[in-house]
Amino acid sequence: MKRRHLLGATAAGLAATAWPGFLRDAFGDGAACDEKGKPSAAQGSVVQVSAAFRRARQAKRALLVFVIPADDAAKWERGQAFGELLNFGADRDLAPLAGVEVVCATMADLKKLVPGAGDGEPLLVLVRTDKVPVAAAQLDVALPRYDGMRGVVTGSWEERQKHDDRIAAQRIGALGALLRQGLGAEADNVAARAASVRARLVKAPPAGAHWAVASGCGTDIEGIDDSGLMACGMGHVPSKSRRFLYFFAIEGRGESPR
Repeated sequence: MKRRHLLGATAAGLAATAWPGFLRDAFGDGAACDEKGKPSAAQGSVVQVSAAFRRARQAKRALLVFVIPADDAAKWERGQAFGELLNFGADRDLAPLAGVEVVCATMADLKKLVPGAGDGEPLLVLVRTDKVPVAAAQLDVALPRYDGMRGVVTGSWEERQKHDDRIAAQRIGALGALLRQGLGAEADNVAARAASVRARLVKAPPAGAHWAVASGCGTDIEGIDDSGLMACGMGHVPSKSRRFLYFFAIEGRGESPR
């Protein structure tokens, strides 16, 4: 038995030496850096996912990836949905996030580290960091959209606001149910766990994104001086969507999301 265990450990060690540098770094078995200790240029933005994977593994947590779509319009839509959840989700919606490390990343970047992450652009990918090869599961749900109903909503501003709030509640509810289904719905210490999530992901953004605020005629990125982006023509922004996760590089600064 001991001999078989030793052979298995040796084989795993040999396999690890064949992994790309960023993967060895994520598992804590090497450093994906150049001789000066800086991330190697070949890594690209995958270094963000690698760092989050390493944090998750060291904390014995799973890694939850908020998937950034490739399409720019979809970036706005999904960033708003995640913003609604994090800023306005109930305790039971947010509590499941207390037990995972969160990072925002494109599927292209994620699959450089986790080839088995699957196809498409689901809302979330859950990565189990305690297994080799790494196991991943996609979490996805269709979210109600504001645009589909806006043209048929009539009445006063207050009535339109109530309509927006109903759609937001549906979106938050769908994401909360998805998290409980995928991450578990423990009944203990729900309020305390939700408070820890707000402290970790609402006061500051998850890795791979910035918090931003949109008024419908411009966007301000939190923590970035002179970041106002004029976007007149965006039109109405539902109140619960105004603070959202910004998934774009900041033009003129060469700065990618954290």
